[in-house]
Amino acid sequence: MKRIAQGAVVASLAVVLTACSGGGTGAEAPKDRDFGTATAGVVTPGVLSGSTLAIADSGGISQEGRTEAVWEPFMEESGAEVVQDSFEAAKLKAMVESDNVTWDIANTTVLDAGQYCGELYEKLDYSMIDISKVPEGTITNDCMVPTISYGFIVAYNTEVFGDNPPQSAADFFDTAKFPGKRAIGLSTYVEPQVLEFALLADGKGDSERTVADIDTAIAKYKSLGDDLITWTTGAESQQQLESGEVAMSLVWSSRGFGATDAGAPVAPMWGDWILGVDALTVPKGVKDPEASFAGLNYFLGEQQQTKAAELTSFAPVNVDSRPELSETAETWFINDHLDTGTTIDMQFWTDNYADLESAWTKWASGS
Repeated sequence: MKRIAQGAVVASLAVVLTACSGGGTGAEAPKDRDFGTATAGVVTPGVLSGSTLAIADSGGISQEGRTEAVWEPFMEESGAEVVQDSFEAAKLKAMVESDNVTWDIANTTVLDAGQYCGELYEKLDYSMIDISKVPEGTITNDCMVPTISYGFIVAYNTEVFGDNPPQSAADFFDTAKFPGKRAIGLSTYVEPQVLEFALLADGKGDSERTVADIDTAIAKYKSLGDDLITWTTGAESQQQLESGEVAMSLVWSSRGFGATDAGAPVAPMWGDWILGVDALTVPKGVKDPEASFAGLNYFLGEQQQTKAAELTSFAPVNVDSRPELSETAETWFINDHLDTGTTIDMQFWTDNYADLESAWTKWASGS
């Protein structure tokens, strides 16, 4: 594990959009287009006239914000039509295996992008994508650029703990000093950051990481017994905080923000937290990869990222962006706390995904 470099500007907030179905053109890329020198946020006017880009995204407030901040102006400037769909890993796999890929850009997890880089996802041509302003540590494989960055952060009830709040990962596991129910995310969706948080509490860094640590982390959570409950969706994690069902919870920072914004007495614990990143990718076998690369390059622009952050509460993935945020959003803005944040070795989890998935699935099923 590594503490996040101060020069790395990353984020945390949240937004909502209704996706419209669609698909790429299915046609081969036109010839003799001039995309110019890649500069983040810039696309040659009209260069994609007559083209359609289909974007598979995660839905919710974040997709809505990206649509307004990025894809609507991209349509105006590039001449392309942009249609949207909901991302499903099984659907992408079926597309690639049948050689009928109708998505041009897909938003997925870093773990998924790394595990299937070159198989389900194209290796990106970074000569067409300006990544010079991307936050340090947010590109973890050759098939992605960051979509958003956020924190896995302990949100705690300020009324329960008053002037003696938890301050470290170890405090999350100290039920004598900090009594009350605590929660973590545990579903079929594998999140190594949850396991890393338990290892962080034990002071075990990346240089020592082994497959045996998977069971060690799970055992540490199990040691909490009845004091630990789980959530399976972001909405559930926020509801638990707002209702007071839990005294503290390891949540996505956007959900901590959501609970605070809804008026709940909830605050972030910045002593120990872990960086999370989502991945913007190009599906393997896409018919017009240059158009996809142009979309990714535009996505990373300073103005686009600033507006997306202001609309969502996820921080920009461009180090020059300076969003104007509400007081509540500032409270949960991870860019201001990079010195205490931790990045994890995603390559380790990618390389050992089979062991991770097996242990996680058994744990999630109650085994």
